[in-house]
Amino acid sequence: MKKIALAFMAVATLVMVGCGKKKDEPSNGGGNQGGNGQTEYNEVIARYGDTIKASVVMPGYKTYSITIDNPANGIIEDETPEWVYVMCIGETTLHITADETAKKDVKLTVVPRLPEEYMFTVPNLDWTRNRAALIKELGEPDNRVVGNNADSCYVYYSKDAAEPFIYYYFNGDDFNTLNEILVSILDKDHGEVLKLFVAERFPFFGKGQADETTVWTYLNAPFRSQATTEIWYYKKSDTWNVAFFPYSYGK
Repeated sequence: MKKIALAFMAVATLVMVGCGKKKDEPSNGGGNQGGNGQTEYNEVIARYGDTIKASVVMPGYKTYSITIDNPANGIIEDETPEWVYVMCIGETTLHITADETAKKDVKLTVVPRLPEEYMFTVPNLDWTRNRAALIKELGEPDNRVVGNNADSCYVYYSKDAAEPFIYYYFNGDDFNTLNEILVSILDKDHGEVLKLFVAERFPFFGKGQADETTVWTYLNAPFRSQATTEIWYYKKSDTWNVAFFPYSYGK
């Protein structure tokens, strides 16, 4: 992530992802002076699952409360208004109020927790594509599933077990409406961290059962009214799976 250094402006960053650093431990000195002359931080870099305490970012006050611009990036519980529980990858702004009058805006950057070798590219979630558009974008599929004289599924194979197989399912009278994208991984090491990969990128909305299989449900937006895709994570037999479906709130 590139940072722009502005002349005559000291920017202090609290990095919570460095090797060997304790949670909430600053990575560097300098910056603005807060209550009691202590260092304040203008940016926090954190990962999914970290917690941020307002008194570390803006020290020297007695009481704190925080609001966040994008709740996909962090959760603030009513019982602990001075804490942010870090969620999905991205950038947002934290608005901190201390002792009811002192205010500070802090940039929050959430970076991946998973090492790069466990990542894959999230499929294009454009649900308007038909079979012809998909082939134009991805090339000819490695396999086709035929139903009622039309292709009902295109399959794109991976090069090895650590890479996902991707299935594109179509429905409708002519099987030309994309209605599911299924990502499946056979490799155990990569499969077992697949849920974390999804959780780092999509807000969690619940856990339930489908056909006697435990399913974790996510959406591609922090509010149902904003979402266009529903995401399921589940393990079945010897495969770890992420299924994407078109979503429309209230339908």
